[in-house]
Amino acid sequence: MTERARRATRAARAGLGRGSASGGADLVAAPSLSVVRTYADLDTLDADIESRRSYRRYGDASTVQLEAALADLETPDGAEAAIARVTGSGQAALGLAITLVASAKRRRVVVVRPCYSGTDALVAGPLGNLGVQLTTVDLTPERGADQVALVSSALDDDVCAVVTEVITNPLMTLVDVPAIAGAAHNAGAACIVDSTFTTPFLFQPFAHGVDIVFHSLTKHLAGHSDVLGGVLLVQPGHEAAGWLDGFARLVGASLSAFDAWLALRGLRTAALRIERGSANAEALVTWLSADPRVRAVHYPGLHGDAEQRLAASLLRHGRGPMFSLELDGGLDAADRFVRGLAHVRLAPSLGDVATTVSHPALTSHRSLSRQQRDALGVGDGLVRVSAGIEALDDLRGEFDLALR
Repeated sequence: MTERARRATRAARAGLGRGSASGGADLVAAPSLSVVRTYADLDTLDADIESRRSYRRYGDASTVQLEAALADLETPDGAEAAIARVTGSGQAALGLAITLVASAKRRRVVVVRPCYSGTDALVAGPLGNLGVQLTTVDLTPERGADQVALVSSALDDDVCAVVTEVITNPLMTLVDVPAIAGAAHNAGAACIVDSTFTTPFLFQPFAHGVDIVFHSLTKHLAGHSDVLGGVLLVQPGHEAAGWLDGFARLVGASLSAFDAWLALRGLRTAALRIERGSANAEALVTWLSADPRVRAVHYPGLHGDAEQRLAASLLRHGRGPMFSLELDGGLDAADRFVRGLAHVRLAPSLGDVATTVSHPALTSHRSLSRQQRDALGVGDGLVRVSAGIEALDDLRGEFDLALR
C-alpha cells in the first residue's frame, strides 16, 4: 500500500468510534456543546483544570479528535507526530504562528508573494502595530528560477520567519519549498508554509524541512463551504512545539466544537475530493491551454521547464484542484465569462465539493493597489478556478459556453 493510500484510509476513518465486547458505541460521536465542565470538589477541579477538556477555549472532544487526525495526516511515515491546534480561521492560525517565533531580536517576517493578500496584510497591519516588520519577496512566473536567491537576499539575523505557500495564490507558481526552508534555516529563521492549496494528500511540508504548517480548514479539507476554521501544526523538534498549546489558550485562537465536528466529517472524504478535483483541473488546463479564446492558463508546472521538473519532484500525487485562466479584455471579459457560467458559481473562496470561480482582483487581492496587482501579474482579466467533483464533460461544456 502506498503512503498516499494509507493517508486516504486514515482520513476516511478519522474520529470514528468502535464498539467493545461489553456493548456498542456511537460510530460518530456528537459534538460536545458545553463550554465548561463542572466538578464535585476542589480536588477533582485541581486535577483536571489544565486538561484540554475543562474549558472550551482549551479544547474539547471534537477539536482534539480533529487535531489528532490532521497531525496524523501531516506527519511523514515513521516520524514523531506533529503538534496541532485548530483555530477559528486560517488567519488565526498564521497569527498564532508568528507569535510563536517572533522575539525581541527577531521581529521581521519575510513573506513570499504572490500569496493570499491577507497574509502580508496581517503581518503589516495588526502584527505591525506590535512591532513586527514585513518584507515581501515577489516570485512572479518569469522569476521562478531565482527563488532561492531572491529569498536569501531578504534574509538577515533579524528575521524570525519566512512565510510561503506551496502553490502561490492566484498564479499557481510552484515554490521550491525545500530550498526556501534551507535558506530560512541558514539565517536562523523558521519556515512557515501555507499548505491550503495542496493539503496533506498532495504534499507534506514536514518531509521537506518545514518547521510550521498551517491550513485554512474552510477550504479543501472541510470541503463543503459550511466551516470556518484553520489549523496550525508544528514540527515536534522545533522549540515552538512546546509553546503551541499555551500560546493558543492565551490568545484564544479556538475553533468551535460544532465547526470542528463538521470539519472532521468533511475530512473523511477529502482524499477522494482532492483526487477528483485534481483530475478535473488537469484535464481542463490541458484543454484551455490550447484554446485561442484564453490568453493564458496558470497551473503548477506550466511556468517553464524548471518548474515542470520541480512539480514532478514535489507534487508526485497530483497538482491540485486549483488553476487560473487569463482573458483578454480585463474586467469586462472576466465579467462576461462569469455571467456565462450557468451552474459554476462565483464565490470569494475555494475548495467546495462543486466547482467555483473567483476574481482575485476584487476578492483575495482587493487590498492591493492596481499597480501592486499588476506587478504581481494579478490582472483584472484573471479568473481563479477551484475544480470540484462534477463530471468533466459537464464542466468543459459549461466553460466552453461561457467563453463564447
